[in-house]
Amino acid sequence: MASRPNRRPNQDPGRGRTSVTPVHITISDDGTLGLDKPTEFTAFDVQATDPDAAAVLEALGPHGEAASQDDHVFVKIDAVRTLAGDAATAAWESGFAKMLEFADSNGWLNDAGDAVKAHIEQG
Repeated sequence: MASRPNRRPNQDPGRGRTSVTPVHITISDDGTLGLDKPTEFTAFDVQATDPDAAAVLEALGPHGEAASQDDHVFVKIDAVRTLAGDAATAAWESGFAKMLEFADSNGWLNDAGDAVKAHIEQG
């Protein structure tokens, strides 16, 4: 598969940012996935009790894939939309699309363009 244009894979989403409220994919102790702050599009992360990438990938199941950095994973875009639930209005979709455009311009989408890179945070 060909690489996506405009990719800068060495950049790190979520690092060096201050005063931002990220969209959080949450993983509860029982493995349930959730979406916290679904309308904040300034950052994106996965919060898990166990921040080990392998444990996060196991919890994400088909909604995640490995990233080249151990403290990141890719989360399927469709999974984020599903987790947004009732928050996924037309206005939400517009904001999410802008976030994805920004992510793509920084190399934070996977090669297929169907998953966005997320920093793993202990939460």
